[in-house]
Amino acid sequence: MSQDFYNGFAECYHRHLEVNRRGDIRFYTELARKADGAVLEIGCGTGRTLIPTATAGVQISGLDISEDMLRHCRLLLKKEPAEVQDRVTLFRGDMADFQLNTRYRMITTPFRPFQHLATVEEQLSALKCIKDHLEPGGNFVLDIFDPDLEILTDYDRTDEFGEEPPFQLPDGTSVTVSYRTASVDPVNQIVHCEMIFRKTSPVGEMHKAVQKFIMRYTFRWEAEHLLHRAGFKVRTVLGGYENEPVGTGDLVFICENR
Repeated sequence: MSQDFYNGFAECYHRHLEVNRRGDIRFYTELARKADGAVLEIGCGTGRTLIPTATAGVQISGLDISEDMLRHCRLLLKKEPAEVQDRVTLFRGDMADFQLNTRYRMITTPFRPFQHLATVEEQLSALKCIKDHLEPGGNFVLDIFDPDLEILTDYDRTDEFGEEPPFQLPDGTSVTVSYRTASVDPVNQIVHCEMIFRKTSPVGEMHKAVQKFIMRYTFRWEAEHLLHRAGFKVRTVLGGYENEPVGTGDLVFICENR
């Protein structure tokens, strides 16, 4: 994945997710508290789940490839009490190739960063790195979307969709976010996505910015095969963050380092 992923979009990205909540923060915070040890969050971004986890009393490290995202995370951390800041360590690095010289009781991947890996080789490399950084018996949580074949095979779906409620930046700029599927590569299971930001300044000036990225979709049993191949034992598979059954939109694998 490119180091420039979401470069320049960190503030908008964070506010967008803050306003349009996914409902997973409590899920990851509770898992981290029960882990009874240090946690590593892969693809921590602006700290959307990392900072609440640290606030809950957990020692947590965050890894992200984007310096822009990490910079914004540091700005948000500065607003937290000193004891919360002291629980957080941030690293810039590639999830498919990192070495932190420590082991963690739990490693998580909130909001699907694993799906930015375009090939099986990158996926297996990331899983090896994760396993190498887990304590024996430690837990790994893989968070991906459950592929919807009806959507993925709708090759004419190139219009924008999913426009979300507007939000404001600190300077008063109003922002709306929508999405577009530019194309789907069914052979390589790659979706070429666009996240579209429309900004309106306090004086009415308008600006459109488009962030392009890829998502590799992985089916449930394919993911289980990858995890077993990498040496993990899949203990639980959920369809969401309230113990929903598989088939309700998400795939959350809770695995043990064998």
